[in-house]
Amino acid sequence: MNNTFVRQVLPILLAIGLLWYVLKDVPLNELSAQFRQANFRWLGVAGIIIGMYHIARAARWHLTLQALGYQPSLFRTTIALLAGSMASMIIPGAGELTRCGTLQRTDGVPISQGLGSVVAERVIDLLTLVLLIGLTLFFEFKRVGQFITDLFSPLLSRMTSSGQSGVILIVLAGISILLFIFFYWLFRNQTFRQHPLSKRLGAIALNMGKGFIAIQKLKSPSLFIGLTIASYALAFLVTYILFFASSQTLSLPPSAALTILTVSSLGGIAVPTQGGVGTYHFLVSRVLMLYGMDETASVVMATFLHAAQTGFSLLFSSISFLIVPILIRQKAKQVEV
Repeated sequence: MNNTFVRQVLPILLAIGLLWYVLKDVPLNELSAQFRQANFRWLGVAGIIIGMYHIARAARWHLTLQALGYQPSLFRTTIALLAGSMASMIIPGAGELTRCGTLQRTDGVPISQGLGSVVAERVIDLLTLVLLIGLTLFFEFKRVGQFITDLFSPLLSRMTSSGQSGVILIVLAGISILLFIFFYWLFRNQTFRQHPLSKRLGAIALNMGKGFIAIQKLKSPSLFIGLTIASYALAFLVTYILFFASSQTLSLPPSAALTILTVSSLGGIAVPTQGGVGTYHFLVSRVLMLYGMDETASVVMATFLHAAQTGFSLLFSSISFLIVPILIRQKAKQVEV
């Protein structure tokens, strides 16, 4: 019951709470005006790039499946990936299981093997995100610093206004040292290491290591890395192209799209909600404010960016759900023959 609440109900509550907080002071007529005035040609270009993004991700997954000895077509791999995208919009974290389950039904790839193929992707994605953060800091160090300051300004203002900021910092440093000592002792403790939770965490770390090593078994590791870079480049390009679809963001530099991609990616990890609802709106609106937009305009634009990307992803995922039953029937006929 508790696991169900944490995995399904809590993300919904977080999404609703964040969305309400961001949109509570925004007039609905401004939101509708943004969509009515959008340049649909640029929206169409963004839709094509989103399709290319999904294909690049599917092609990368296809490589890991081949390394495991399975040969599903790129088309069926893409359909399974899109089905997983739809599931993750409903329940955060359900995408991997759904896409692997879909591929099992269409191509007979065991779910356990399919999930194992995802491990290498996640390891590389985390490393790429680290590089993305570094790139963002290189181009937008001042704005990123301002973003962090604005995000935590309520806490900082309370610390400084109370006149006890020095004491608080000393206390925090002391707590950090004690926590370090505690965790060091904990991990050296044999009883803790035998605990089921510790074993599970250790298994996760081991699988991540195996996944990273498994990249060496790929027929073309360089292609795998190239497709990873291409997928992130396409994700960046989608946001930048959407800037041209609105008069509000025509003058924004490419670095703004890079900052949005980095912040929204980190937000999706820190506060996972269905399709980034609420989290994306809150964080991206704060990023846009750093580029001179007022709060209302930034919220409207963040909502527009999220709706455009989610709308196209839902469209492609919906089409995949229509195709999956056809592929399953084809698989059943092949088995019968």
